[in-house]
Amino acid sequence: MLFYAPSCGSTQDLVPLCARQAGGKHPIALLTFHQTSGRGQLSRTWEAEPGQNLAMSVWLPLKKPRLETCPLLNMALTVACINAFRQHEIAAEIKWPNDLRYKGAKLAGLLMEIQGDSGSGKALCLGIGINVNQTDFDSLPQPATSLKNITGKEHNLMDLASSLLKRMQTAFSDWKKQPDNVIFLQNYNDEIEGRNSFWEAENTAGKILKGFLNGVDAQGRLLFETGGEITAYHHGVIRLKRPI
Repeated sequence: MLFYAPSCGSTQDLVPLCARQAGGKHPIALLTFHQTSGRGQLSRTWEAEPGQNLAMSVWLPLKKPRLETCPLLNMALTVACINAFRQHEIAAEIKWPNDLRYKGAKLAGLLMEIQGDSGSGKALCLGIGINVNQTDFDSLPQPATSLKNITGKEHNLMDLASSLLKRMQTAFSDWKKQPDNVIFLQNYNDEIEGRNSFWEAENTAGKILKGFLNGVDAQGRLLFETGGEITAYHHGVIRLKRPI
């Protein structure tokens, strides 16, 4: 079931209300072309020009035994986004944990949250923000780009949403059949930007680390090798800065 809001604060905040209206038992999606209070990982803001970009949240009901494999579902959905860009001949990459970049510039961002309660049931809520037809990103603190900047043409926002949702629906169905399938991890690792190369990273204490990016594990933790020792980091504990 698809919901559309002409404008909203954050699709992540509004989609639970839509899910309750739909009965709470089936996958739904909420999309808008004007998000006024978007947010990303670690509560970072997501700013975009009205009517130029796509913001969407997908609500996927979960059964309790599958909760521990949610990181693999997140990986499957992220790769689905990568494949949607390939339809436009755009070879985007995943900058861990869930930024999608093209040649080092941010093209899209994803945010995975577990929402719901014992009454309404748990659900994975995946928020997606994609730079589509916006061309000016000078005010942002990091390099960013858009589908239009890359391809040189306007893109229909609803057509893009439809293409993306079809791929995500397939990924969700595949995950429900075999939620611990290692292929989700393998596919995600294959798309990681700068995998098997050296990176500079920073931990929460501000310490700079230089090491080898091995990929991620089934829990979505970054496998970062320093001094011959591989450490698994949850997102929020360490931040990848740049390849070296």
